[in-house]
Amino acid sequence: MRRALRDRPDWQQLRSEVRYVWEHGHTAPGTAMFGYLPTTTFALWPFMAWTPLPIGAALYVLSNILAGLASIWILRRWWLGTDADAGFVWPVALICVNFAHAIQANQVTMWTLLACVAGLALVERRRELSGGLLLGLAALIKTMPAMFIGYLLLRRRWRALLGFAAAIVLFNILPSVAYFGWRGAIDEHRAWLRRAGWHGNRHQIEDPLLRVHRHRSNASYSAVLARWLRRMPDVNRQVVLSGTPPPEFVDATRARLGEREALSLDPMPPRTGAWAGQTVDISWVPRFAVADLPVRVIYWLWAGTLAAGLIGLLWMTWRTPADGQEWTALAAVWMLAMFWPSPMARHYYLSWAFPAICVVWFALRHDLAKRGHWTRGQLLAGTALLAWIVSTACLGWHLARWYGIHLAAIAILIAAAVWAWRVARRQSSAAARAISPEQP
Repeated sequence: MRRALRDRPDWQQLRSEVRYVWEHGHTAPGTAMFGYLPTTTFALWPFMAWTPLPIGAALYVLSNILAGLASIWILRRWWLGTDADAGFVWPVALICVNFAHAIQANQVTMWTLLACVAGLALVERRRELSGGLLLGLAALIKTMPAMFIGYLLLRRRWRALLGFAAAIVLFNILPSVAYFGWRGAIDEHRAWLRRAGWHGNRHQIEDPLLRVHRHRSNASYSAVLARWLRRMPDVNRQVVLSGTPPPEFVDATRARLGEREALSLDPMPPRTGAWAGQTVDISWVPRFAVADLPVRVIYWLWAGTLAAGLIGLLWMTWRTPADGQEWTALAAVWMLAMFWPSPMARHYYLSWAFPAICVVWFALRHDLAKRGHWTRGQLLAGTALLAWIVSTACLGWHLARWYGIHLAAIAILIAAAVWAWRVARRQSSAAARAISPEQP
């Protein structure tokens, strides 16, 4: 509320952009909401364009708090079921700082979390159409959950895929056509595709300094990989030419660069005009790197590791029975997988790790009680939870975030969730053998 009333980010940025669309009938050319589909703008209008500031802000913050509480209830009741006893308080304690961070930032993270956990629970409990509708809505609010199309395909949830498609029509296409018109709706989505290309992973690798003055909290996999493996120039100031400046002006600017100045060309246009230039201070940017590899090598390393992870995820999904309880660990891994291909990974996205923390916590507790001693898998799970605590303590440490401490915590948590999936498979196999008739 304090951020909203003082017109500070991220309330200020979101409110400015959605009000622009409401007042002008189209998205601003240099919009700060470069990765969002029109659905998000429509969803924010009641809070940021149609109501006075104190009322709209209060209702918006309340919606995020309720989304967090509903996510906790759904995970306890429909993901964990009888496993969720009083010990459920500990996974909630581990994620509560991340929930608070997302709510404080006035972001749509909590809406996305709720739509994902509710949609997955409905899909796996044979309410596929409504579950797919919610997963589709999550992907329209924040495009990263579009990955769940692969999940639904591999799980052969055809009615859920129909619900996903219906969400695209109901929450994106029809409202866009109603407000922008057919031609305007097409133009809006073309502009969204162009913006997605301008902010893609390739740009993060080719020019690690690009947009650092605007996105200093970005810790995507491509950006972090480039920071470790590419040496940045030792400069204090960055000249940024955005849009499409004349070639002769670009050449003249490059010739005038000072000894500790760098030039970056940002294809994203300014809010007004075809192009603009500015000089920003980047003396704060960390410069440590362990190597200085060519761009092509880093790009293929990024793409190759992503492909390997995707193959493992597809295999894991294919091996999961249609009706087993293993789906909770599988779905938690899919939610963590959303972080890796995205060119943007903010610290307030970390709330999406809540299902994985729950799954790992209860798998560790039950397996430890059953075996009575620590195994390598249990040590992995304990390390993942400890790493999460350490990464949470580092939320205010920019250097650690810059070099990907939260990606490291997510990677360890993924490994622990895979272990939890294997534990659930063993339990399902043992239960199936226990109820099968005796062989002669």
